[in-house]
Amino acid sequence: MRAVPVALLTTAILAATPAIAFAGGSDDPTPYTVTAGGVTLPTGTAYVDGGHVNYRATALDGTGSQSFGTHFESLNNQPSGKYIGTSFYDFSGAAAAFPDGYCVTWVQVAEYNEHFGEGGQKPVCTPTTPPEPPTPLTPVVPGAELPTDEETPAVPGTPQGPDEVTTPPASGDDAENPTTVVPDTTPTTTVPEGAESPAGTDPVTVDGAVPVSNTVAAEKDGLAATGSNAMLIAAGAAALLAAGVGAVLVSRRAQRG
Repeated sequence: MRAVPVALLTTAILAATPAIAFAGGSDDPTPYTVTAGGVTLPTGTAYVDGGHVNYRATALDGTGSQSFGTHFESLNNQPSGKYIGTSFYDFSGAAAAFPDGYCVTWVQVAEYNEHFGEGGQKPVCTPTTPPEPPTPLTPVVPGAELPTDEETPAVPGTPQGPDEVTTPPASGDDAENPTTVVPDTTPTTTVPEGAESPAGTDPVTVDGAVPVSNTVAAEKDGLAATGSNAMLIAAGAAALLAAGVGAVLVSRRAQRG
């Protein structure tokens, strides 16, 4: 009589146990949130020592599916221990395997029966950077003149040619307008002190010396000297002529006498 109630009680416990352990199916909505960055647990919960997260990911085009997982362990200073007591788990494995971007297609968390990707959830993917649009080309109107390159303006302070030298001012308002000095290329003849100037040249002043007389002055001096000599010659000729005439007259008188 007593065995029946015990059997019924045991059956009731066994029947109730699966219902408690598997409160939700794997294809039910997940209580945790899955994004392309990772898994976030419900508010007020955290990953525990001995727990784990498993997931699968592919490339952005859906190829190259790979499985990843982390077992949380605090012993021996395991790297996975950093997740214990936190509520976020990142998909660092997928990021390393797919540097150009990835899509997470399935996730399983130890504390929950619901699996992401089994209840019709779509894969979550990392954002992609769209390519920049090409630069539009400027249409050319038939018959229109094509643009030409403008003349490059001169840069102040830069010599403009072999015969021009730009001298920037030392200071003041004239600094904005430098003066261009063109050197005199006419050849200059320097005459030493006391020497006559070459014919056809103007007098040249030597530093520290008296200007030398030019050719015109020299010619005038020559003409003056020539005129004096001519007058002496003319006077001598006149004297000789007078003496000759006197001698003739004397001779004729002598003949008549």
